[in-house]
Amino acid sequence: MRRYLVRRLLHALVVLFLLSIIVFVIARLSGSPADVMLPIDAKPAERAAVTHRFGLDRPWPIQYWKFVRHAVHGDFGTSTRFQAPALRLVIDRAPASIELALAAVFLALLIGIPLGVVAALKRGTAVDHAATAVTAVAQATPTFWLGIVLILWFGVSLHVLPLSGKNGISSFILPAVTLCVVPLVGIARLTRSSVISVLPQDYVRAARAKGLHERSVVWRYVLRNALLPIVTITGITLGQLLSGAVIVEQIFAWPGIGRLAIDAIQARDYPVVQTVTIVSASLFIVINIVVDLVYMRLDPRIRQRMLART
Repeated sequence: MRRYLVRRLLHALVVLFLLSIIVFVIARLSGSPADVMLPIDAKPAERAAVTHRFGLDRPWPIQYWKFVRHAVHGDFGTSTRFQAPALRLVIDRAPASIELALAAVFLALLIGIPLGVVAALKRGTAVDHAATAVTAVAQATPTFWLGIVLILWFGVSLHVLPLSGKNGISSFILPAVTLCVVPLVGIARLTRSSVISVLPQDYVRAARAKGLHERSVVWRYVLRNALLPIVTITGITLGQLLSGAVIVEQIFAWPGIGRLAIDAIQARDYPVVQTVTIVSASLFIVINIVVDLVYMRLDPRIRQRMLART
């Protein structure tokens, strides 16, 4: 197990190294922060002074080496827009994004798993067709449109929920519902297909032959053995929501890292853009490792195969 974790961590370091190079280059292709910070009629001397102040007049390899050398010690640079340490800005915004992502995943699991189980048990019936139609409509609904509609209904017309910002549990409802729709569809469909593949198994027929209640058979034998793909998609979904909830955070003015990333990109704030990307990728890697460990816990056969590779 120790060798397996060490190997995964080494792979993670390689991924972060390559990602840092890509982000470093792409960020600088968009232009200099001086173009945003200074007025259009700024004098060349003023532009040169700002460029020298942030070390942007040095060759790219030197800038990158300086970034990596400081990042290893936890210093990701100072934001050119907020004039604050980039890592502190991201850490301050990360809890809001994590809380929103967890709320969205919780809603997706709470609705998606029962919906998929019911559709599988009622396969080919009107219930199954209705569930399929609902998931198809949900998948085709644009996230930004759904968010705006929810704001108009529950915020503007009914005045029952906050329109934007993070202030109490009620402020989570609209952005979490908006954010959970797409993963809900994937979880429901995957649950349905997994349950359908497990239902014909011998141990399910044996459980029914013992006279166990159908609910007990479904939850103790069917769903438990159909959990592996659900665990996978849940982990992937959580990682995607942590790093990709940009649209929802913008619509609801949510103070998360997605909104911070948009502000940094518009201001060409290199340190914040790089920090957001590295932190988001690190969270995604950690989630993938946790998913693998859960896999190994749920299925000893997978644990043996994974450990055999090391």
